[in-house]
Amino acid sequence: LGILAYTGSGSALAEVELTMEPEGQKQGSQLVVAKSGGWAGFLLWRSVYITKQVALRNRVLVLFDWIQAKAFGRDISAV
Repeated sequence: LGILAYTGSGSALAEVELTMEPEGQKQGSQLVVAKSGGWAGFLLWRSVYITKQVALRNRVLVLFDWIQAKAFGRDISAV
């Protein structure tokens, strides 16, 4: 589990907890906290967001919306 926060303008913050089991030891796992920000956190945030979509149709629609927004900008004509 962890924390993800989108901060806008292609950046995000991520803090993820990982459990690592040292080789040769059968007991005692080690907890590692990985922190990331900026572009790497943004990619992690987007990958988690897209995998949380249940239907394949939703995943495709979200991906195409991201691509369209990157290529042509946001549509603000309805505002």
